[in-house]
Amino acid sequence: MTEQADVAIVGGGFTGAALACALADGRRRIVVFEARRTPSARFAGELLHPTRLGVFDDALLTRLRRRGADVLGFAVVPEPGRPATLLPYRAASPDAPLGLGIEHAVLVEELRRAAAERPGVELRFGARAEVTYHEGRAIGVRTGEGDRVNADLVLGAEGRHSPLRAQLGLPAATRLVSFTAALRVRKAELPHAGFGHVLLGAPGPILAYPIGPGDVRMCFDLASNPHLPSVPARLRAQYAPAVPEPLRSAMLRSLDGDGEELQLVANHAVRTTGCVAPGVALVGDAGGCAHPLTAAGMSVCLNDVQVLADELARSRPSVAALRRFELRRYRFARTRETLTDALYELVSHTGECGPALRGALFNYWRSARARSASIALLSGEDSSSLALGREWSRVLVGAATLVARGASGPRVAALGDLLAFTGARFRRMLHAHD
Repeated sequence: MTEQADVAIVGGGFTGAALACALADGRRRIVVFEARRTPSARFAGELLHPTRLGVFDDALLTRLRRRGADVLGFAVVPEPGRPATLLPYRAASPDAPLGLGIEHAVLVEELRRAAAERPGVELRFGARAEVTYHEGRAIGVRTGEGDRVNADLVLGAEGRHSPLRAQLGLPAATRLVSFTAALRVRKAELPHAGFGHVLLGAPGPILAYPIGPGDVRMCFDLASNPHLPSVPARLRAQYAPAVPEPLRSAMLRSLDGDGEELQLVANHAVRTTGCVAPGVALVGDAGGCAHPLTAAGMSVCLNDVQVLADELARSRPSVAALRRFELRRYRFARTRETLTDALYELVSHTGECGPALRGALFNYWRSARARSASIALLSGEDSSSLALGREWSRVLVGAATLVARGASGPRVAALGDLLAFTGARFRRMLHAHD
């Protein structure tokens, strides 16, 4: 059986469903293929910055906010007992809307429901699809049952381990960064209501944010791959002391529950240098991703959706249109990836200069201008690599000053460590923007 469609989307999760909603215009026929027959309960991205929420129409965004929680920005706590530095979204722009925290399964459920309501959209579950070609150009997909759908454009939205990316032969460098223990904490109260929190002072950073009325998601970064049954004891002993009350008590109550609230997932950084081929494009995590510390992945996904919708509104999915999409998406994504890598390495650095790096970051945030620049970069309001390099350089100069004052241990050892850290970081920044 062979059918005809305008767009075939491989993957019906967050990115695939968002694509279907954004591209449905009443004229296109869009078919979404999702390999799973039932929704996935696996933990994934849940924190959405406000700068890319405009990809959803008002009705859909209202539905999502009704089932999630508004997010005002970030509160970063340097160590237990120290006050938080607040980075509100409105520091970058007084008119900035609110972000959104929402359980991933609920988010995907609502997006799929909204996509199915759009004229011309069909979702097929339990359908594993691969691309078909004619004379070197993608012309559609073929399912495992042998059905074919010919389409003007095929979009790969299968996530970071995309089989379609491998099928296309697009190179990807995949690096295991760490692991996240994700815990749903019920009846919880955050120290700063409505803010996503980054808590330092444990063996790895802790991210906590609201996902619904009274519910908070806590994400604990683990450097090594632990055995899941041993994780609760590790969190109680090593991470709970860095969590302020009353959130700590709620966290411990959840850990004492039946264990169904805790999940363990691997964090991979996937770097690609190309995401399009004739007739096909990779979207979202399929085109690359970074550590989840800054919630950059969700912003990149929604930016990809918006850019692709813009390009297809201008012209048919020609090679030139897909190349424009590729150029625009990497211009945005590279800054997000580089910023995430830099921040994660700074807060996790265990060398002699680690205290100076973190001290310099919080000293830098004493300035309102610095807080505004930082939240603009974090949220994607500013995607300039030059701005990132400028702000990062200021933090490093501050770290060097602290090292020179002896505020980070023995000066010679700390200076050597800082030079090595800085050199490695800038080499990676330059490589990322090649």
